[in-house]
Amino acid sequence: MISLLKLRMRNDAGEINPNGLLGLRSLYDVAALIGDTMREVGQRDGPALMQQNIDPGCTFILGGQIKGKAQRLFLIYPQGNFIESSQDTNFFQIGETKYGKPIIDRVVNFTTSLKDVAKCLLVSFNSTMRSNLSVGPPIDLLVYEKDSMSTAMRRRFAENDPYYAAIGQVWSQGLRRVFAEAPDVPWN
Repeated sequence: MISLLKLRMRNDAGEINPNGLLGLRSLYDVAALIGDTMREVGQRDGPALMQQNIDPGCTFILGGQIKGKAQRLFLIYPQGNFIESSQDTNFFQIGETKYGKPIIDRVVNFTTSLKDVAKCLLVSFNSTMRSNLSVGPPIDLLVYEKDSMSTAMRRRFAENDPYYAAIGQVWSQGLRRVFAEAPDVPWN
């Protein structure tokens, strides 16, 4: 899939393909090309992979900005269809969702500050990792500022990162404290 998208960026001479990924005029068009490519690969390779019990499906989060245009964020499903973020869908999450997503749902909204979103995401990852051994570090966070055309901040949290460990400890202690403060069940 990725190799095919790379091939569609440039022609054989190494020039940008005007009909390929880098020649597109909007991120909507990029999401559509990725979706079309996913369907193409699924039709070509899917049956052979399924015979080997390999699920060829993949999900992408596509975000960014084309110079002079608005920032956009898309969630592209394995079937090739996609949705765009909005005030109603102000974040996307792929992978394991049953442990960490409820935390994000309760904290993050369209007006939540970036510093609080980053903290919430780390708490969400921490909760997921405690409950699911198939999820683990590293965790990569990246910030892109509108119209900058470059990465503003980037941080990788490895397994023994002191800040990540502190966030997990504060979260666990806070949960225990709030649990202790909750009223007891009023039995009849």
